[in-house]
Amino acid sequence: RLADLFLLHLDDILPQALKLQPRNNNQPTGCSTIIVNQKNCRLLGHTEDALTETLNHYYFVDAHIISDKPQGKYNVKEEHFMSLCYAGYLPGYTMNQNYHGLVFTINTSSAELLRSGKTPRHFLTRALLATSNVDDAFRVLRDAGVGAADACSINFTFLADPRQMFYNVEMAPSPDRKNESLLNIKEIPLGNHNYHVNQFDRIHQDQANALMVESSVSRMQAFGTYKPPSSEQDVRHMLGDVSGGLYCVWRENGSCDEVVKTIAVGIFDLTARTMSLYSDNPSQTEPHCRLPLLFK
Repeated sequence: RLADLFLLHLDDILPQALKLQPRNNNQPTGCSTIIVNQKNCRLLGHTEDALTETLNHYYFVDAHIISDKPQGKYNVKEEHFMSLCYAGYLPGYTMNQNYHGLVFTINTSSAELLRSGKTPRHFLTRALLATSNVDDAFRVLRDAGVGAADACSINFTFLADPRQMFYNVEMAPSPDRKNESLLNIKEIPLGNHNYHVNQFDRIHQDQANALMVESSVSRMQAFGTYKPPSSEQDVRHMLGDVSGGLYCVWRENGSCDEVVKTIAVGIFDLTARTMSLYSDNPSQTEPHCRLPLLFK
């Protein structure tokens, strides 16, 4: 039913905002993103960690939507995007690209402060799939007039951006009850790199999921043992790291009783204009497929 699918996207917003029940800690505690922004090597690498029952139950949606009249808050008439999806969920909340040259990945954050009556993060990242430039992307995430109900981090760039800039945007509900999202924007210019996992690095708000924070600290410590990445091979090794024990970057203990597993790794190569997909450890295997970016 449509109502059930809608409720899937609310996560903990209503019960947590109303303080009706404790936060559910039995949720994915992964998703690690690496950005490499060098002159001859521009990469966005991402692990997709999810509940074990979703293993081998994800798929790509390649959609081209044309409307006779402008639709929605941003008057969109045409969309063409590709997104890795879970059954029942909107596209846009994992690893994604569109024909305007946008590529982006998402890291879930578990904010203690959630707001009812605001826009769930899944809807904001779905709207992001229609954006055509950096200003459009910031406008969608800021969501003026409403604002985000919950939190996440967005790592993105546009192929045609003359500045060749990557961005990491931490998004959270406004602590001051403003009718827009709280955004903290970090630029990653040429010659730099960046890591982001499932915790706030720059927004100063309480975080609700202790396991998610513990996992994030472990994965960032693992990344800190490597030299700064400068090639696809470096990114593959780092996203396949298993040195962190229970909360390693590549999560797979070979058993079905593991609550969370790394179910996929995607590496966007902006220079080659490809997206490589792995379902096994990328440091040990070749990609299952290499897809062209949709850039028109």
